[in-house]
Amino acid sequence: MYCYLKQKPEEEATLEVLDARDSVVRRFSSRPKEPGDSLKPDAGLNRFVWDLRYADAHRFKGLVFWAGNTRGPLAVPGSYKVRVTVGGWSETRGFNVTMDPRVKATQDDLQKQFDLLVRIRARVSAADDAVQQIRDVKEQIDAAAKRAKALPAGKGAAVARAGDSLQAKLGAVEESIYQIRNRSNEDPLNFPIKVNNKLASLAGVVGSADAPPTDQAYQVFDQLVAELQGYLDRLKAIVETDVPAFNRTVREQDIPAVLGR
Repeated sequence: MYCYLKQKPEEEATLEVLDARDSVVRRFSSRPKEPGDSLKPDAGLNRFVWDLRYADAHRFKGLVFWAGNTRGPLAVPGSYKVRVTVGGWSETRGFNVTMDPRVKATQDDLQKQFDLLVRIRARVSAADDAVQQIRDVKEQIDAAAKRAKALPAGKGAAVARAGDSLQAKLGAVEESIYQIRNRSNEDPLNFPIKVNNKLASLAGVVGSADAPPTDQAYQVFDQLVAELQGYLDRLKAIVETDVPAFNRTVREQDIPAVLGR
C-alpha cells in the first residue's frame, strides 16, 4: 500500500483495512492505543505492509501464555479496501487478497477456519477482560482498606473483613481463568495453564495449517467456552451482589466505594 503526502501530517493519520461489507478489519494510527497498531507517516511516498491479520485478542499487563498467543486470524481470500485519512482528507481504494496457489484447501475450508478463529479470539478477549476487571476491582478494594486503617479499630476491622472476603472470591475466579503464578515464559512448565491459555493454544492448533477445523477442535472449543462461561457467570454474580454489599459496608464508614470496574 502506497500513499504520497506533501508534508508530514500534524493531525492524526489513520489507515483502515475494510472487508467487503465495509466493516473495519484493522485500524492503524499515528496516535495508536496499542504499539502494534502504529502508523508513522512522513512527507513523500509512504509504504505500508499489512500482515493480513485481523485485530488481536485483548491482553492485560504481564500476560504469559504457553504454546499460544493473542494474534488475530488471517484474512481469507477476497475483496478488501484500504482507507487512508489525514485530518479532513480521506481516500479509499479496493484490493484483493488472492489464494496462495500452493494451498490445496478450498475457500470454504479457509472460511470455516477463519470463523472458528474469530470465535476463539472473542472468548480469549472475554477471559482477559475478566482478569483485567478483577484486578481493577481488587486495586479499589485495597485502596478502600488502606483508607479504612485510619478509622477507629472497630470500624476499620469491619471494612478489612469485608475486603478480605471479597478479595478471596475475586481471586478464586481470577485463578480459574488465568495462571497467576506465571511470571516468565518458563513458568508454565511448573504451573498448569488455565482456560484463557487453553483457548489461545487451541487457536494455534486451528490456525497451524491451511485446512478446516477438525471435529475435535470444535468439541474442545465448546468445552472450553462452557468452562469459561461458568467463571464469567461467577464474576458477574460477585460484581452484582458482593461488590454492592462491600460498598454498603464501606459507605457506612464514609469511605469512597468500589466502582466494579
